[in-house]
Amino acid sequence: MDSRNYVLGVVGSPNREGRTSKLVSSALEGARQKGAPTELIHLADHVVAACRDCLPWVCKENQKCTYEDEAFEYLSQKILKAGALVLGTPVYWWDTSGMVTYLILKMFRVYASSAPLQGMAALGIAVAGGTGNGLVSGVRPVYHFFQVMQMRAIEPLPATRFNFASALEHAQILGGRIAESSGQRVPFKNVDERLLWYDTLPYLGLSRAAERRLLADLTVQALPPNADPTIARGLARADALAAGGRAMDSLTEIGRVYEASSQAFVEKP
Repeated sequence: MDSRNYVLGVVGSPNREGRTSKLVSSALEGARQKGAPTELIHLADHVVAACRDCLPWVCKENQKCTYEDEAFEYLSQKILKAGALVLGTPVYWWDTSGMVTYLILKMFRVYASSAPLQGMAALGIAVAGGTGNGLVSGVRPVYHFFQVMQMRAIEPLPATRFNFASALEHAQILGGRIAESSGQRVPFKNVDERLLWYDTLPYLGLSRAAERRLLADLTVQALPPNADPTIARGLARADALAAGGRAMDSLTEIGRVYEASSQAFVEKP
């Protein structure tokens, strides 16, 4: 598959049947519904070695890692030949997985200067299991990668186990949007336009407190119908406290809402 009209999905999780894989697959399904061919790759099958930061810096000139790395050679060529990219990562301790990090850093080293991906459509997905913390922090490195490589990314999809069902549906919609731009590179006119593009994407500019507020809201939305109605009202109280300049009290209330709603949340199989 060498034509630049296919949508490439890359799963950055070692769990082949996990939420990251399911969300990336859902995005690819949305792309297929729009008529785009797709391909799915698991980074667990192609683990990139750490960049050795070699000197002299020749890899940016010859577009090839100085050291033998079959996984990087395979993945980089797949990405370069794709029409659009969907990159998904699980969230580990508020960050991307190590496999995604190693791929990103080596792509920077070899290709950032020449920018062969400029204008390519891209979608980043981060899945925070467990507590759900880091759902935005985990996707930021992915969008930093898109920005440095001068790709034209659409809005990110931060997901948790609490909003997973709705995230699957939204991933399919976003995959359809990616398909419509697949193979149609639209480079930025200059660096200012690129910076503004990424500054205006949703979620990426959230503070840690706002990210925590988002998580609490998602857990509340996932509550069963018979849940205590006072839990949801706690978010309004938290907002009122924040508006009144009581930031710490607001965070405390958000924490209380999160704890209560996450305990009441019933995960469906």
